Amino acid sequence: MYSWVVFVIFGLVCIWLTGTATNLPPAHASLPNRSITMHLPETQSVDPEIQQLVARQAKAWETADSNKVIADFADNCLFVVPGSKFKSKQEIKEAADSYFGNFTDIQVTIKRIIWKGSEGAIEWAWSEKDRETGKESQAEDAIIFELEGSQIKYWREYIDKESNQG
Repeated sequence: MYSWVVFVIFGLVCIWLTGTATNLPPAHASLPNRSITMHLPETQSVDPEIQQLVARQAKAWETADSNKVIADFADNCLFVVPGSKFKSKQEIKEAADSYFGNFTDIQVTIKRIIWKGSEGAIEWAWSEKDRETGKESQAEDAIIFELEGSQIKYWREYIDKESNQG
């Protein structure tokens, strides 16, 4: 059920923003036909600065570099993941360092970026390996973010680990 919630939230964000999107194929392109029909605006290129910011965030997590994770965040920011809220760059850094202590081999695949004005959405796939057990896991992640100038002031992740379980 949680995977449908993420899908619906991301779909609503797509409709709400009706902004520009990358020219990558939609993540749902390989899914079997369903009875849900959604008409999205024609895709266009996203501002290169936004693409670079998203790529920097993905790379910072892949390289386990908490200083690079927080480099794009404003001093007064909010970072939300299921079950946790971090209200400053320092709190985000501490959470990232804790995460990196528990997980390795992080891979992020950016699937889609939608951007309009100062707000956007990201869809990316995430994989990781638990350092203690060696167990690998994957998740689909929809992210809503907002910039203040060129810095992230709001970042909220809707993580779906269920639809990737075989």
